[in-house]
Amino acid sequence: MSLLQMHYTSAPPGPDGSGFRFTAVSPGVPHAVLREAEQLVGYEPPRDAPARPTEDELGAFPEMFGFTRLSDGSGLLSRTVYTGADYSGRWGNFHAHALLVPAGEPLPDDLPPIAMWGAAEWTDRSPEDGAPPPLERLTPGLPHGLGTTLTAFAADAGPRLAALLADLRRLAEDPQAPQVVIAEQDTRDVAHWLIVACAALPRDVARDLTFTTYTRRPQHARQQVVGVRPEDARAVTGQPHRYAVHDRSDPRAEPPATDDVWALTAAAVWAAGANGLFKSARELPDAGPFAAGPLAALALAGGVAVPAGAVAEAARWAAAHPRALDETALETFLRAVCEEGRPGALAPDALAGLLAAFRDTVPLAVTAPVTARLVAAAVHDRAATPPPLPPGALPEPYRTRLTGELGEPLRAGIATPTTPLRRVNGLLATARALGVEHEDLLPGLAERLGRRVLDRAGAGPDSVRDVPDVLAGSEPLRVRFLDLLNTRAADDPTAVARALRAVPLPLDGPGDGAHLRLCAAAVEPKPSTKNRTVVLRELLRAAGLDGAPPPPMVLRTALALVWPDRTQTAAEATALLDDGAALHQAAGTWNDLVAAAIEAPATDTGAPLLAKRLLAEGVEALGRSVVADLKLLALVHALQHPDGDPSVPHGGLVHRVLGLSHNARPAVQTRAAHALALLLLRPQRPAEELKAFAESNNPTLIDAYDKAARSPVLTDFLAAPHRLADCYVVWNSHAHVGPLWELTRTGLLEDVLRPVVRRLPDDQIRAAAELVARQAPSRRAAFEEWCRPAGGMKQLFRRLGARKSDKTQEPRWGDVRPPREGGR
Repeated sequence: MSLLQMHYTSAPPGPDGSGFRFTAVSPGVPHAVLREAEQLVGYEPPRDAPARPTEDELGAFPEMFGFTRLSDGSGLLSRTVYTGADYSGRWGNFHAHALLVPAGEPLPDDLPPIAMWGAAEWTDRSPEDGAPPPLERLTPGLPHGLGTTLTAFAADAGPRLAALLADLRRLAEDPQAPQVVIAEQDTRDVAHWLIVACAALPRDVARDLTFTTYTRRPQHARQQVVGVRPEDARAVTGQPHRYAVHDRSDPRAEPPATDDVWALTAAAVWAAGANGLFKSARELPDAGPFAAGPLAALALAGGVAVPAGAVAEAARWAAAHPRALDETALETFLRAVCEEGRPGALAPDALAGLLAAFRDTVPLAVTAPVTARLVAAAVHDRAATPPPLPPGALPEPYRTRLTGELGEPLRAGIATPTTPLRRVNGLLATARALGVEHEDLLPGLAERLGRRVLDRAGAGPDSVRDVPDVLAGSEPLRVRFLDLLNTRAADDPTAVARALRAVPLPLDGPGDGAHLRLCAAAVEPKPSTKNRTVVLRELLRAAGLDGAPPPPMVLRTALALVWPDRTQTAAEATALLDDGAALHQAAGTWNDLVAAAIEAPATDTGAPLLAKRLLAEGVEALGRSVVADLKLLALVHALQHPDGDPSVPHGGLVHRVLGLSHNARPAVQTRAAHALALLLLRPQRPAEELKAFAESNNPTLIDAYDKAARSPVLTDFLAAPHRLADCYVVWNSHAHVGPLWELTRTGLLEDVLRPVVRRLPDDQIRAAAELVARQAPSRRAAFEEWCRPAGGMKQLFRRLGARKSDKTQEPRWGDVRPPREGGR
C-alpha cells in the first residue's frame, strides 16, 4: 500500500512563507486534508517543561502519537515530537510526521494504528530533497522487552484496565458515549494502555479507534481516546457525561468500578500474561464482539483465573459448542468450572446442564471433573439424588479420590431411615460404582422397604413408587427384600397380597418364594358364587404349585388368601379334606375344618357329613371339647339318612341324642333335636323310639318335634289319608307318659290335625279310618267319633271354624325340609 507523507515544523522563509508549515508533502495530498491535518499535529509543551531543555531533557518531552479520522473518511496517522530550537535558534519548535491512510483501507497486516507506535519509518526531521514519495512500507515494531513490560503493566493496572476496557466498549457500541481520557505523567504509558486495550478489543474496533497519546487541551481533542498529563486532566474531571477520566497518578483514588464481564475477563487474561488468547478467542465459533464466553473458556482451559461472572458465560458458550475445544483443553476447562472455592464455580444445577450438553458428544473421561463434582455435591446434600454413573464416567484419579471422600457419607445416607428412597437408590448406585462397602447395610434397608410396602400399600402407589426402582438397582437387596416379604407372606398373606396389588414389585428370580407367589397371584377378593375350592385350585395353579399337594405352610397361606375370614362352608371343608387330614394338621388349618362343622349355621346341610368325615380321621386328632359336637353332628347325619347309612344304630336313638347333647353346643343340640323330630314324623320311624321320645319329657326334643309337626312342609301333606291316619295314631299314643308330651300331642291333634279333617270330604275320611284300623284296630271307632262334627250350635261353630281355616291355610307342596330356628 502507499501512504502519502506529510512533514510539519517550523521552517525558514521560502515560497510558502516562514514559521510553522508543511515542509515536505507527498504529491497528491489534497489541500483540504492539509488544512485539517494542520489542526491535529500541533504541539504544545507541558506547562512545567524547561524553556531551554538539554539533549537529555528533550527525550523526556511527551511524544504525541495519534490516529484521527478526517472529514473525508481517510485516516491521519501522526507522530509529533518536541525538537527544541528551530532553524533560527528560537525555542519551541516541534516536528510532526503524518501519514494519510486512505478511507476503507487497513494498515499493513490489518494491524490497529497503535501497533505503528514504534515503527522505524517515523522521523523527527523533514527530508532535504523536497517532496517525499509515498511510503510503501510501515514496519510495526515495539521496543525490545515491551511484551514483558506490558504484562507487568496490565497486572499492575488491575481493575483500572477493566474499567478502561468497559469504557472503550461503550464507545464502540455508542458513538455518543463519553470520550476516554487517560492521564499519565509519561505519555509512553498512554501508549501502553492503548496497546493493551487494542489487543483485547475486537479487530474492527481496534482498527477504527481514534486516539492521541498527548495533548495539553483535552477539551478540544477530537479523538475517542485522549492522553494527557495529570495536571491537564483537571480541565475535564467532574463531567462524567462527556469524559471518562482514568487517572492513576493519585494512588489514594479508587479505580472506577465496572460489571462488564468481558472487560473483567480481558483484564484477567492480560494480568496472567496470556494475551495470545485474544487472537485464539476470535477464531472460535460465536465469538462475537465483546463475547466473554469464548475468551473465558480459553482462559479457564489455560489455567487463567477469570472473574466470577465469566465462569457462567464460559459454561454457556462451551455447552453450545461442545467440540470447539480439544479434549485436553476441555477437561482442564471443566475441572476449573467446577472447582470448589473458585470464584464463580458453577452450582450443581448448572453443572448438570453442562454435563447434559456434552453427553454423547465427548468421551465420558473428558467430562469426569463435572461428574465427580456432581456426585460429591449430591452425596453431601441430603436433599439431592446422585446422578447415574455409566461405565467409564469416573476414571482414575477421580474414582479413588471420591471413594475416600464419600465412603462414610454414602454409608450414612443409606443407613439413615429418613433418607428418601429416590436418594437411597442413587446412593446405592454410587456406592457400587465407587466400590464402597455397603453389603452390611442391606438387611436393614430391606426391612425398611418391607415396612414401607406393607404399611403404605393402602395409601396408593405414590407412597411407595420408588421401591421398585431401589430393588431393580441392587440384586442382593432385592433377594433379601423378597425373602423377608416371603416370610411375612407366610404370617399375614392378606396384607402382603394387598401390598402386591398396590406396588408392582419385581418378583422373578432368586428370592421369589412360594408364599410370595401365592400372594402375587391372589386377585382382589370380590363377592362371588364360585365354589371357593375351585378358586383355591386356580390360585395354586397360577402360583406354579399345581400337581402334587403343596407343603403344609404353603397350603395354609393359600387357604388364608381364599378364606381370609377363615370360615369355610361345610361343603368346602369336606372338599379340602381330600388333601388328607395330616396335611391340614401340619399346616395348622385342621381346626378351621372342625370349626366349619360345629359352627355351621342350621341352613348348612353339609355339616353332619363333614362331622362324620372328621371323626373318621381319628378322635385323637380332635380336641376333647369338640368330640361331643362332632359325634352329635355325625348322629344327625345318621338320623337324616336312616335308610342309606349302614352305620345308623338300631334302637336307642333318643337316648344317644340325649347323651351326646350334655356336652354339645346349644346350636348342635337344636340341630340334633330337629333331625330326630323329622325322623319320628316319618311313617317308617322306629316304634320304640317314639315311646322313648315321649317318656324323655325333654323340652328341647319335644319342642323341636312340635315345631316340625306344625311346619307347612308337614301340614301340606296331612290331607293324604295315610298321613292323616299315621299322625292320628301317633298323637294318640303314649298318653299321660309325661306332661310335655301330653300337652304337645293334644295340641297337635286340635290345632294341626282337626282343621285338616274339617276340610276333607267323607270319602277321604273313610279312607283314613280304614288305615287307622290297620295300624290300631281298636282306635277306628274313636277316630270316626273324633272326626264326626258335633250337633246343634257346636256343629255350626265347627263348620264356621272349618271355613275360616279354608281361607287362612293354603296347601304347600314339596319335600320335607328343616324348619327355621328361632321359635314357631
